[in-house]
Amino acid sequence: MKPLDIPVPEHGTLTQLADDLYWARFALPFRLNHINLYVLDTPDGWCLIDTGVNDKVTADHWQALLSGPLAHQPVSSILVTHHHVDHIGYAGALSAITGAPVFASDEEAKHGHWLYNLAPEAFGAIMARTYQRYDLPPETVQRVAANGSRFRANASPIPNCLEIKAGDRIKTRAGVWQARIDKGHSDAQISLMDAERNLFLSVDFLLPRISPNISADIRNPDLDLLSYYFTYLEEMTALPADMSIFPGHDWPFCEGGKRAAALIDHHHMRLNQLEEAAKTQPLTVTSAMDVLFGRSFGDHELYFASGESRAHLTHLVTTNRLTVTQTDTGVDLYEAV
Repeated sequence: MKPLDIPVPEHGTLTQLADDLYWARFALPFRLNHINLYVLDTPDGWCLIDTGVNDKVTADHWQALLSGPLAHQPVSSILVTHHHVDHIGYAGALSAITGAPVFASDEEAKHGHWLYNLAPEAFGAIMARTYQRYDLPPETVQRVAANGSRFRANASPIPNCLEIKAGDRIKTRAGVWQARIDKGHSDAQISLMDAERNLFLSVDFLLPRISPNISADIRNPDLDLLSYYFTYLEEMTALPADMSIFPGHDWPFCEGGKRAAALIDHHHMRLNQLEEAAKTQPLTVTSAMDVLFGRSFGDHELYFASGESRAHLTHLVTTNRLTVTQTDTGVDLYEAV
């Protein structure tokens, strides 16, 4: 997808996207080194959409915005689209600074609280059991058990959230944005659409350059999240070609239906790769990563690559293209039907 001809906002500045919509770009301490945050101008004040991670860079950036382009009216609300740490990590701190309530879908709020409230040793134990099932090397399993909570390291305490449901509306000074809730990349991500003005805040479910990560949920790794994501993408193929789409990463774009179709093809290609590989020999999550990615990962990226591989294997089992058994050592083994 080609980016729309809109300047990327610099630190402490906002780029106006519509009469009521502004864009900020925040730095992230990961390989995916940025996140797009948005601001809606409502009659009650600013509605801040997502928050960044809990670190000094984020805190300084919010201070620059709140004392600069956002200073002339209060922050009336904070909307967290989903529980991933780059979206919810600074929500508690930002709410304390602004006095604004935080809104989220019920499932995303519960997942965020669950992750934050897990003791570091409990999180490490869950990850170690998960990686054992994936057949990752013992030294990797031991390291993840000792590393504690990767979520808590990047989040302030998760605040109590007021619930947003599908169909809820946010009235701004220039239009009405309707919430939709979808499952796949996360449990129940909120996205916002103003269909009358052909504007869509797709957040992380529809990105212009990279494939949104579809990872197995460590609470229930057998849940077929990819199936939910296919349902979402099929609906997105009907988006108007000239609709302006504002994603959580990279840049604004159009032709969302074309992008959704490309993502469907991308995931089916990966599924076919794994099914063909399983016809030669049974797969583990680790060997599936070799098939899909063909390279090694650091600990941060390993979490997403292994989770993505597991999600694709799970979908192949759910659709009766692979079977899964467990070895005597507790490793999940996937075989061709």
